[in-house]
Amino acid sequence: MSALEQISATTNRTAATGTVLVSIIIPALNEEKMIGLCLESLAALVFARERFEVILVDNGSTDRTREIAEYFQERLNLRILEKRGVRISALRNMGAQEAQGGIVAFLDADCLAPKKWLERILPLVSAQGAGIVGAHYLLPQDSTWVGKTWHRYQEAEKSGEVSHVPAGDLIMRREDFLRLGGFDESIQTNEDYELCERARANGMTVRAVPEIGVVHLGTAQNLRVFFRKQAWHGTHVMKVFLRNVSASHNWKAVAFAGWTLFWFLAAIAAAAWAVFDRSMWWAPVATIAALLLPPVALAIKQVLGSRRFADFFPLMALYLTYGVARAKALLRL
Repeated sequence: MSALEQISATTNRTAATGTVLVSIIIPALNEEKMIGLCLESLAALVFARERFEVILVDNGSTDRTREIAEYFQERLNLRILEKRGVRISALRNMGAQEAQGGIVAFLDADCLAPKKWLERILPLVSAQGAGIVGAHYLLPQDSTWVGKTWHRYQEAEKSGEVSHVPAGDLIMRREDFLRLGGFDESIQTNEDYELCERARANGMTVRAVPEIGVVHLGTAQNLRVFFRKQAWHGTHVMKVFLRNVSASHNWKAVAFAGWTLFWFLAAIAAAAWAVFDRSMWWAPVATIAALLLPPVALAIKQVLGSRRFADFFPLMALYLTYGVARAKALLRL
């Protein structure tokens, strides 16, 4: 019997017995604007209701998140749990501990799953040794130049072995997840990358499969939101990096943040110097040029590869914003 035949036989047995095969785990905190859309996408899945469950782990929401979620309890095999005042990793871990399915599929509250999401997942993770699979996010249809440009060059259609997949679309066997110890609850961000690093250290693979991508409604659509999100995501990047510098895949992001922070502070100092000594007018110009060097170089490299030359200035602006945001995150250390 082939691997796919074994999977098919297993899923047929679970459908007959009503056993839960996949547990979809959604952490939430004040997600009243998004949670209904997310759960609606799960209710529309082409997958037998009795074969999957949805576990919403709420972090003490004070809006209508729970109320909206409760509307779906007749349409989904849905459980609502609560764990207040913890980081998102703890919410996901609690969901995995309570899960009944042999596969855990982590989905964020601002994500929409395609109708065949679970059907496509099964053959990828059912077999022992499947490791971690997932996909980088898909864009909402009404995305602005900010969302489209960053997605085109940083996230679109990554396939095969990757450094990590986002926790908002990360799937693995529950026994493997528990054996690894779950997400690191001591860090606020970068928890998906840290889990993937630990998985590789334990001989597991980390694969991106574009066919199981989910639409991320929370994609930044303007520079202000993009800056805020990147600063937040960078909060614990350095902490994770320093745990295992030699094996980390994060060194480029850390180096970019360090360069930006150094030359940003140098530009401020040079500008102050030039105010008191006008003969030093060139100092702020030189430091600003150094600050802009990585964003300009990266934008040139990307547009030459894509032949989309009109993307140069938008991409340079995004790389500069990214660098300043990650530099701000470094300051929190």
